[in-house]
Amino acid sequence: MKMLKLLAGVLVMLLLSACSDVFFHQPYRVLLEPAQLGYEVDDQGKITVVGNNAYVQVVPGAPGGYLERYEYRVVDDSGNEIFAGSSLGSGFVGVEVPAGREEVGGQVVYLSKQSQPFTFSLDGKVAREHLTQDAPLNWRYLVTWYVTTHNGTLVDWTQEYQVKYPLRR
Repeated sequence: MKMLKLLAGVLVMLLLSACSDVFFHQPYRVLLEPAQLGYEVDDQGKITVVGNNAYVQVVPGAPGGYLERYEYRVVDDSGNEIFAGSSLGSGFVGVEVPAGREEVGGQVVYLSKQSQPFTFSLDGKVAREHLTQDAPLNWRYLVTWYVTTHNGTLVDWTQEYQVKYPLRR
């Protein structure tokens, strides 16, 4: 009987550790509106980058903090970096990320939250190169986002966004 309880305890611990990987591995995501990065070209050949509103989506229970910065690479259909070795892709954001929980009537409630919007758009240099190469399909931004939580932990993750032409708002 004692061995059965020990085995059940080990099984519960394994299940809980597997769940934490599924539910807490990536506590944040940056959502774009529109969902792709892109641009338009007028009759005179002028490129206009479409502005994207971006939001940090927070999973229930995730700590709050600040989305501080990002780095990105642009890759083609084969995964080859377009501007290899350049310092093209990084920036500062400074957006507060809300915690995925709040206290309501003395009880802690876990819920999904979203940050205030910020602007994140295609780089004009990328749009120009994409158009120069006849707007190939499946160019992607690989963006690594960096959040510093309120308890000082640095959380980083990489997301992929498609480059699209034409992209209309």
